[in-house]
Amino acid sequence: MSMLQPNGIHHLAICTSDMRKTLLYFNDVLGFPLAALYWMHGVKNTVHGFLKINDSSCLAFVYSPKIIDEKIVGITHPATISDTSTRGTMHHLAFNVDSQEALTQIRERILAKGIACSEINTQGYPVSFTFPGPEGMLLQIGCQPSAEENVFDEDAAAAIGLDKAAMEALKSHKPYNRPASPVPNALLGADAGYHMNYPDPVYRTLISAPDELVFDFTQDNVPPNEKQPFNVKRRLAKLKLLFRIILSSISRSRGKA
Repeated sequence: MSMLQPNGIHHLAICTSDMRKTLLYFNDVLGFPLAALYWMHGVKNTVHGFLKINDSSCLAFVYSPKIIDEKIVGITHPATISDTSTRGTMHHLAFNVDSQEALTQIRERILAKGIACSEINTQGYPVSFTFPGPEGMLLQIGCQPSAEENVFDEDAAAAIGLDKAAMEALKSHKPYNRPASPVPNALLGADAGYHMNYPDPVYRTLISAPDELVFDFTQDNVPPNEKQPFNVKRRLAKLKLLFRIILSSISRSRGKA
């Protein structure tokens, strides 16, 4: 029996309309050093920047001239802990420290940068405080353990449709046994209902194309800061994928006729 599951967060990628300002903020205010900065692979006019939190996790940002700086509180950004944002968006970003003493010290560092912080909430999970970041981000720093002993509320669980037994079941790891043969992509209509937002023919092509073809299209050994050389195998794979997309579009059009 295998406990296959992610062992942490490698990076959280956030869109920014001002990469320079955002990198400077997190480098100066929280001390995160620059880990990588390059043109994003396969995405035109888009810069990807990474700040190192520790040896296994980063904070990442994506910049493109197409990213607008409009902020609508309650829709695109929560702005405060009591506000909301639309589904699938980040409400707040919380960093961790090892002790309440460290929490107090880093709060002083942030205050010294001229940034106002909330008081430290010692009754929450975790013990934490909040402060504002660039691009309207709501930031938090917390530490474990929490002052609260009982952090599982049956009333809160019932409000989201979980009874006590279901909540107890959620506390356990879910093991996964690998099958003997590779698992294929689930085709549309036979999947779990979660889709990336590509045009339908493109998405159908991506999830149905052989692994070897996708590998040839995406594989390169060139570092992010170097220009891609002309690659015959990669170009042929691109043409094959384009041909599959065209066939998928024709098939869909005939199906609707």
